[in-house]
Amino acid sequence: MKHVFILNPKAGFRRTEQMTQLIREKFGDSAIVRFTERAGHAFEIAKEYDDAVIYAVGGDGTVNEVLCGMAGSDNTLCVLPEGSGNDFVRTLYDHVPKSKRNAKYLLRDPETLKPRTIDYGKVNEKAFVNIASVGFDAEVVRNSERFKNNPILRRISYILAIFYTIFHYRGTDLEGEIDGVPFKQKALLLCIANGVYYGGGVPIAPGADLSDGKFDTYLIDDVTPFTFLCILPLLSFGWHTKVKYVHHFRAERITLKGENLTLNLDGELSDAKEVTLEMVHHGLNVLTPQGKESV
Repeated sequence: MKHVFILNPKAGFRRTEQMTQLIREKFGDSAIVRFTERAGHAFEIAKEYDDAVIYAVGGDGTVNEVLCGMAGSDNTLCVLPEGSGNDFVRTLYDHVPKSKRNAKYLLRDPETLKPRTIDYGKVNEKAFVNIASVGFDAEVVRNSERFKNNPILRRISYILAIFYTIFHYRGTDLEGEIDGVPFKQKALLLCIANGVYYGGGVPIAPGADLSDGKFDTYLIDDVTPFTFLCILPLLSFGWHTKVKYVHHFRAERITLKGENLTLNLDGELSDAKEVTLEMVHHGLNVLTPQGKESV
């Protein structure tokens, strides 16, 4: 079986060189090391292979691109975290201590990586593995670009974007169906979760399970900035589930319509007017550190 490693060289020359050397030491000539050159390149590389283990070496964005490239194939995904957020592996590797959720540690003994089958989602045929959302957090991702260009503010760009969005965003008019049940309302946020965490460790869907065949969906009413400021600290601990403005649904299929919807798919933004989100139950083969059996 081929072992294909997809790396983003923007991590830095020395870091990339060390990672490549470690891969060669552990896998020898069976390793195929590919470097991304532009946005979307990981997707293109992943589509080239069949019957391979494809290692996504990076953050959630890299994982999403690789997933989209290999979805529906007989390939197996292995995530080697090297990004800043790494929200997906917080759920996927929930049995692994945080200090050991990194590429170098996981590659020390590749034999401990065992197969497992998990769910993933599709949005108008595009795949996502962690979380899709519409509304507040998508605007936060977009607004963070306002601050990233400033070298002084870059490190806190996401935090600044949160507070900027709280006082500038006024909700989204949504309509659609959740497993065939129609709904229509103005919402601050609609989050469709396969995994538990997003936004750098926020447990938006504390009960989510990667193998149960259901999205955990959270809808937050269009509340005032002051009310949302009160809810925001609760989100950080997963305590928002008991707030009256927060509604929880479990579903396999969701349709959404709205004017100029901005969709956040595993941290990547896309625009649409109508989307259909569907669960693909046990549709993805993955390798995870020993300790969690295949479901």
